[in-house]
Amino acid sequence: MPEHSIEIHHRNYIKYKFFNSLFLGAGIGSYISQYQPIKIAEIAILGIVFALLSIIIAKQYHKIIYKKYFFQISLFVELVMVFWMLFFLIFPFSYKIALLIYVARSITFLFGDYLQRSETHLFKKKKIFSFIDINRQMGSIFGMVFAVVYYFILENYFHIIENHELVYYIHFILFVLELVIIYFLIKSFKKVKS
Repeated sequence: MPEHSIEIHHRNYIKYKFFNSLFLGAGIGSYISQYQPIKIAEIAILGIVFALLSIIIAKQYHKIIYKKYFFQISLFVELVMVFWMLFFLIFPFSYKIALLIYVARSITFLFGDYLQRSETHLFKKKKIFSFIDINRQMGSIFGMVFAVVYYFILENYFHIIENHELVYYIHFILFVLELVIIYFLIKSFKKVKS
């Protein structure tokens, strides 16, 4: 059976980075509201745990800085995002949901360093890095502008002023956006016969 290698479709990957940053920009203000039920000491303890786990991952870089693992870990991170958003949208907000969100987000940050290092290793051309960084920044800016406008409309036209409600409603849009992110991530990687 012939072996397969993976190629990266740069344009789709740049779109993936744009929408990923758009998501982060639009959702940036929601973290404060969602973490409120968690005690500061618990956040510190979990922070220590995830810092130790990141050291373990860093020791495996020489084994996992390949396109295949980069794609698999990127997809895993995005699926974790889908998972916690579904829980947040379906179940009543509680301490357990807040803890789930914190742990899920920490998992995504845990692999963040790995993904950045791998990106540097996998994309050799400076021009591609430039496009990735520009689209990352543009996505973040558009996301934050969208959040400001969205919250303004909800507060002034729908009279929704509670932070938790504002954050809840924006997550319907963030969930759809996450599906777009996953679509472009999958389209960014294709198997080719070697």
